[in-house]
Amino acid sequence: MSRQQGSRGRGGSKRLSRRDFLATSASAAAAATGLGALVGGCASAQGAGDRASVDEVAARPLPKRTLGRTGLKLTAFSMGAIGAVTDVLKSGLDRGVNFVHCALGYGTLDRVAEAIAGRRDKLFLGLKYERAGTPDWDYLDRALGALKVDHVDILFFPLNSPDEARNRSHLEFFQQVKQRKRARFIGITSHANVAPTIQAAVSAGFWDVLMPSYVPAPQERAALRPVLDQAEKKNLGVVAMKTMAGMNPQALDPMRAVAKQVLADSSVTTLCKGMLTFEHLDAFFGAAVGAPTKAQTAALEEHLAACADTCVMCGACPACPRGVNVFEVIRAFDYYYAQAGHPRIARSMYDAIPAAARGGACDDCGECASGCPYGVNIARHVRAADLVLA
Repeated sequence: MSRQQGSRGRGGSKRLSRRDFLATSASAAAAATGLGALVGGCASAQGAGDRASVDEVAARPLPKRTLGRTGLKLTAFSMGAIGAVTDVLKSGLDRGVNFVHCALGYGTLDRVAEAIAGRRDKLFLGLKYERAGTPDWDYLDRALGALKVDHVDILFFPLNSPDEARNRSHLEFFQQVKQRKRARFIGITSHANVAPTIQAAVSAGFWDVLMPSYVPAPQERAALRPVLDQAEKKNLGVVAMKTMAGMNPQALDPMRAVAKQVLADSSVTTLCKGMLTFEHLDAFFGAAVGAPTKAQTAALEEHLAACADTCVMCGACPACPRGVNVFEVIRAFDYYYAQAGHPRIARSMYDAIPAAARGGACDDCGECASGCPYGVNIARHVRAADLVLA
């Protein structure tokens, strides 16, 4: 039975701290001067390191793993297209990455199209179908047209509840898509309520690929562990995403350590990560083989302790008596704005939340104060989201 090796808890301080999420917006920073510790930023712990040189790392071939019953041979690392940078994406593909995950809503399909031009037969494409529950051929045609391809390899449906994961209408639509040769396999992505949703998908029996949020939070990893064991027994491919949620993207040694931990899990086929800089690309290539070093593990422990008040995207947000959609508000702000650095996508996601369910509805009643299993000051994050994104 597979086991993730070296998983660590989020020990240490519970002090309020946030990564420097307002650094990219001077006006927002000015507006948020009263938030103090919330904008402080996680410590960017960097171990001294036995980093390989760029030349040495570039020379290493990426190992490949079979994506379950699909038979697709994917590289251990793959690239997400949120905020994709064309030259970085091209470099990753030049160096052997052979899977790219994208979506029309990311607004980067033109960059993906440019990066994959002339090499479609050497790579695999995953497309998030953002109209889950509604057959929308126009959406699919626009996405394929923007990518300048006639098909994708995996069509992913973003679902966050067991009932949705069991709903065979997704399969019925996919069967039509497959018959028209626009996709080869069906996948499910899940950002919230992950373990029960993925468990339902495994039991449903018709999903080929699972793409769960695989956050570096011990309780979430523990809940997901038996589900991934079952997926492995049933020969289902697993693409791990959100593996760095709650971490400072500049903390390369902690990121390397997490990447090595994820890839030590035999149920995981590939770790999908948006790599926006050449430095990140080098770091991930260097983490493709071997266990975390002592320096990297120490840096990870220090980093997670410093990030005790950062959201890890576990999806266990309590219900708000005022009707705030806590998870979507914090997901837009903490992950896409603060952690991933995509203000356009963050504001688009925030705008899509009904006005009555945004952070402005929070009246600081305190009902959510003890609701987060990781001790995050939820109300403070919700109010900050409205201040920055509204």
